[in-house]
Amino acid sequence: MKQSLLIFSAILLGILLPYGSEYTYLIRYNLIIMLLFAFLSIKVERTMFTRLHGVIALSNIAIPIVLYFIFLPLGSTLALTAFLMGITPTAAGAPILAQFLKTDVGFVTTSVVINTPLMALAIPILLPLLVPVDQPIAINEVLMPVLSIIGIPLLIAELIKRSSGSLTQSILRFRSVAFVLFLFNVWLGCGKATHYILYEQNEPWETLALIALITAITCLINFKIGERLKRNDQPYAGGLATGRKNTMFALWLSLTFLSPILVLGPIFYILCQNIYNSYQIMKLERVERL
Repeated sequence: MKQSLLIFSAILLGILLPYGSEYTYLIRYNLIIMLLFAFLSIKVERTMFTRLHGVIALSNIAIPIVLYFIFLPLGSTLALTAFLMGITPTAAGAPILAQFLKTDVGFVTTSVVINTPLMALAIPILLPLLVPVDQPIAINEVLMPVLSIIGIPLLIAELIKRSSGSLTQSILRFRSVAFVLFLFNVWLGCGKATHYILYEQNEPWETLALIALITAITCLINFKIGERLKRNDQPYAGGLATGRKNTMFALWLSLTFLSPILVLGPIFYILCQNIYNSYQIMKLERVERL
């Protein structure tokens, strides 16, 4: 069965059977395992860092600020939703999607390594300028949880590669496990989104529709800008670097420092980015059949 159909099925199961919402804590550990396979399959070195990575890093700061002021006339909630889903770091699982999309895994991995600490440093500075937060945001509170998701598998992968090439190849024989874990994470994330919308929030449906629309627009802008920046060389990699967001991080940020209603932004973004990426995979499969 094609990957795109499997991803759409995982999204649909998350909507129809949202029972995985109680186990979203597993997403973190699944990501660590998935990234271990990704890091084992590439060679991390200084030459991976390019000027385009710097441009993408700066755009990941500029885009949310611009979107905030564009949507501010519609209300602070919608403006902060767009800002939050722009300033959130590149998802740790983006390199996994790069493998599925058969694009530049090294480029996406480097973007994750750069954008994660940069966004974690930028958020405590930018957020209080836009809205008063309930409590001060300490940089280490933001930085350390996100870095651990990347640092742990990166360190383990480098130790394995340096100690034994045969062990590395033996582990990589099971790399298909990464896709299974990815589907499981999609089901968990979409299930959490559905459960929250149905049972935990009490906003009018009109408000939900507006937040969903702003989130979808923000998601599309994030992906398209990255694809445009890398249009001459594997645009899907650029799109993942700017569009694939760490939604679990955004959920935590909303609940800890902002307002519960802003949780709806990352929840809708879970659906948007998975639908968009599965559509890209479907297009890729269609081209390969020709």
